[in-house]
Amino acid sequence: MLFTSVPFLLYFMPIVVLGYQLCGKIGRRAVIAWLGLASVVFYACWDPRFVVLLMGSIAVNFFCSRMIAGTATYFAKKCWMVAGITANLSALCYYKYLFKLLGAFNALGMSHHLWTTVILPLGISFFTFTQIAYLVDLAQGQATPQSFPEYALFVTFFPHLIAGPILHHREMMPQFSQNKQYRLHADDFFVGLSWFILGLAKKAIIADRLAPTADFTFRHVSLLSPAEAWVGVLSYSFQLYFDFSGYSDMAIGLARMFSIQFPMNFNSPYKARNMIDFWARWHMTLTRYLTLYLYDPITLTISRRRLAAGKKVSRKAQKTIPGFTAMVATPMLATMFLAGIWHGAGLQFLIFGTLHGIYLSVNHAWRMFRGSHVVDRKPALHTQLTSVLLTYACVLVGQVFFRADSTHDAIALLGALGGYHHRSGTSVLTQSLVILLGLIPVVWLAPNTQEILGQVEPSLRRPRFGFGCTWSWAFALGLIFLGAILFISSSSTFLYFQF
Repeated sequence: MLFTSVPFLLYFMPIVVLGYQLCGKIGRRAVIAWLGLASVVFYACWDPRFVVLLMGSIAVNFFCSRMIAGTATYFAKKCWMVAGITANLSALCYYKYLFKLLGAFNALGMSHHLWTTVILPLGISFFTFTQIAYLVDLAQGQATPQSFPEYALFVTFFPHLIAGPILHHREMMPQFSQNKQYRLHADDFFVGLSWFILGLAKKAIIADRLAPTADFTFRHVSLLSPAEAWVGVLSYSFQLYFDFSGYSDMAIGLARMFSIQFPMNFNSPYKARNMIDFWARWHMTLTRYLTLYLYDPITLTISRRRLAAGKKVSRKAQKTIPGFTAMVATPMLATMFLAGIWHGAGLQFLIFGTLHGIYLSVNHAWRMFRGSHVVDRKPALHTQLTSVLLTYACVLVGQVFFRADSTHDAIALLGALGGYHHRSGTSVLTQSLVILLGLIPVVWLAPNTQEILGQVEPSLRRPRFGFGCTWSWAFALGLIFLGAILFISSSSTFLYFQF
């Protein structure tokens, strides 16, 4: 079941909202049980067989969390943490990587009798990494044990279950354990519904209209003229932007309807002036996860080894070539390499991760070796524009590898972008080109959803357009909702579901 499907919009969501309101009259436990049951049903609508995997994963992780909380010594806690992480990664590797690796062996002629197909359980990466983070923090004394219903709801809550955002226990579990009156609040419900409708429009009206051109481009990489290649790659880039932005908006909006605050996950990333800023705006919860559980531990390990060897780990030491390579570039490349593996098992994903590791390392080197006085000075307008375009160009190259079916296809498509093939191909799809031209001011100039709704920090921009719980806004959002319903396609899916 998709957020953009008619059954979800007309049946599932109204029933869950009504049940939430009724269970709120009974108490917190009834609400938690209702939302947990609804989330399992939501997951089962995709493939009931994998409900067993989901609940088994929750049971194993909950058991490990109890063992961690019940042991007194750090060594025992660490052993149970390692056991839980091993179980999580084993399941993830089995479904996501093992059979693709066996398929590669078959292609090389190393084996001819291996089963190389398996259905990837929806959202397995998201609920796996969410639970790993909880085990790690619990072992380090940064999390508290939870009851099974609260823990299960934290993992399965349907707005984030299948494609994020990646939730952190410190921001979510307190919301599920509050002794408050659980009922629908008009302000939260209206803001959440507005958020959901705007996300639905991004997905159904914009992203899905670009999908045919993007799919055609990446299926016929050797038959494209340079103009067609550019239209196709830009179509995918904008499709990915509005697809993931739309999903993030819908997830945040659905949670907000129940007065549950989700972290921001998307903040106009194509407006970024450098790659560090891009990753602070794109899939923000993934960036936070990578920083907390990969980059920081790797950096800490390297620093401890340098100290043991009598080397310095100061900021000044980082500004030397050996120091920068060891303490900044190495953990960055390792982190993004693993991020590439997280997105997929093919070589193209490894290249995607490595590219972004190089981008970020170069960005950090530029900042560090040029000096802070250059960074702090506000650049001229033409410099800002150049920075935005250069950043987007780097992102675009990475997205070619991110979307391509193989490394060969990615390189072929990059060659087509540069006119290497010199093919005439078919005519450029005028409709897609018109859509792209119309989206340029939306992507780079228009406020994003949270700015429109005024859901930003006080220190940031002021709310736009005077959004509020008014009849005029209700009428406008109603029209947008009807327009999105008309554009909904039965074949539509979210791009991040494959991860």
